Amino acid sequence: MIQMDYPVITLTALWIMLYRDHLGLIRISLLCSILHEMGHIAVWFWIKKSLPELHVSFKGIALKICESDFTPNQGVALALAGPAVNFLLALCTWIEVQNQASYWGYFFVGINLLVGGFNLLPIGSLDGKRVLENLLLR
Repeated sequence: MIQMDYPVITLTALWIMLYRDHLGLIRISLLCSILHEMGHIAVWFWIKKSLPELHVSFKGIALKICESDFTPNQGVALALAGPAVNFLLALCTWIEVQNQASYWGYFFVGINLLVGGFNLLPIGSLDGKRVLENLLLR
């Protein structure tokens, strides 16, 4: 299930950004963010055998997580899954662009590194803070 804050405003803003995205950076950023969340969803499904609830807002896309539903090890695995997907995709794409260079490939590598690295910061509701909290619970 997907929950969205202010759907008309959010979707209108998204449409305007995509319409004005002549270089394709917004599209690549959205793709990297969706792939990041797919990493979290895959680990969630592996642990819970069900699909999580997604929350879409101006701040981005996130899973609705109740930390008490997971052991500390499961919490670390769930939090690291998204950045791991970004870093793995960046590595695979980097290897590929060495054979056949393209701006899209380099943008994809860079944005994946940014999304994965940014999400590892231990602040707010980012993955890095969840990793740190779960490691301190051990």
